Amino acid sequence: MSIKTKKNKGLKLIKKANDLIEARYRFDIWETRVFTTVLGEIHHKDEDFRVYRIYLKDIIKEFEINNGDAYEYLRQATRSLMNKKFYVNYEHDGAVREQIYHIIRKADVMKEMIDESRREANEYVDISIEPEMKPLLLELKSRFTTYDMRNIIKFKSSYTLRIYEHLKQYENIGKRSLDIEYLKRIFEITTEYPLFANFYQKVIQPAYRDINQHTDLTITHIEKQKVGKKVDGLLFFFKSKNKEDAKPYKKELTPQKGILTLPLPEPIEEKKEGDNMNQQSEKDKLFLLFQNVVVGEFGVSPTVFLNELNNYNEGQISKAIRVTNRAKQEGKVKNLSGFFIEALRKDFTDAKEEQTKKNQHKEYIQQQLEALQDEQTLKINNKIRDLTAQYPALTQDAIDSLRMNPFFKSYIEKREKILEKTLGVEDFRQDKKLREWVKAKIVELKNQEFEEMLKEYDLKVKQLNMSEKG
Repeated sequence: MSIKTKKNKGLKLIKKANDLIEARYRFDIWETRVFTTVLGEIHHKDEDFRVYRIYLKDIIKEFEINNGDAYEYLRQATRSLMNKKFYVNYEHDGAVREQIYHIIRKADVMKEMIDESRREANEYVDISIEPEMKPLLLELKSRFTTYDMRNIIKFKSSYTLRIYEHLKQYENIGKRSLDIEYLKRIFEITTEYPLFANFYQKVIQPAYRDINQHTDLTITHIEKQKVGKKVDGLLFFFKSKNKEDAKPYKKELTPQKGILTLPLPEPIEEKKEGDNMNQQSEKDKLFLLFQNVVVGEFGVSPTVFLNELNNYNEGQISKAIRVTNRAKQEGKVKNLSGFFIEALRKDFTDAKEEQTKKNQHKEYIQQQLEALQDEQTLKINNKIRDLTAQYPALTQDAIDSLRMNPFFKSYIEKREKILEKTLGVEDFRQDKKLREWVKAKIVELKNQEFEEMLKEYDLKVKQLNMSEKG
């Protein structure tokens, strides 16, 4: 079924059991998009699952995607979801047990196109959800969380969605403590980001930014909870935005580097008395957010501060506060009030701010490199799939070539000794290390088929690395 967004002005509710929100699983961003789109098609009165038809054109429109390989990503995500599971913990008879749910029972995807004029009509996937998932998605009476799908469509990370869902569970409370080990376990990244700083930078900071920018929640601040010197948890303080602030608009201002922009308001035909309410509420929000520091600690008069809020946003004010505090600690300023106003108006910076700016740029470049690598891997996999279909003996040729190399031969013989059998093609597919070696050997054997693709990838990597140095 195609996505329908006209009713209720585009409202599309996602309803999940809290057990599912707190389950252990790991999705990439495309798997998240596919599964979320399916959830958006489930009606709260449905008593059973049906076959959910997801059109590529609706995915592209809904998530504002611009990618020529989008259907391949959709197809791959659907296929990979066939092998994904949810792991739900529960207590019984004095023990912690784990229920394992398969997600998709059946999927129907387009393999290849015969008549190109029919491509768009066939660019869809049909998905059937496992009936065992009913308690987690249908006829939910208690312990569930609901949110508007439009709040999460701009997320670039599945971790951001998981954190947003955890906060929505506690929306009426306004704060929630989440253990680092708990988050790593349910995200299935227990061996990644061994340093808290890396975990905070890669997982928490993007979630903080995107939740504040795109959803109906505002995270006001995050406290690090420590046992000794080790951070073992995070306490999120957050609040619901008012109706105008929370409305998920499709169009936004072009973002300036390092600055979060407000969404464009919907066009109006007639100027009314209350037209300035949004601007005023934004000023009030900023004033309440920073008054303790700016008015209470720096001594800026409320009137002066309110006037400045007409010209500056949250990011600029935060930066001026940080610069002022460091100048104070270093004994470089006596008049905090005057220094803060100058720092705000003249965009003062310091070594720490410049280093943060460099780190943010470096993180952005790293994210682009990772995305580029993922895209390249997908293209290579697709090319290998085409070549092995065209040359059925190619996989075996690659395996034979590996067996002739002493290094690879040694590993293969060890595996054969452990398994007490000669490894066949399927064994090479199942062993991750062997599978990657076979793929690399196919690229080597058919180098001309990959030459242009690899050159294009190397050029993009070089351009990104030059951008980082610049």
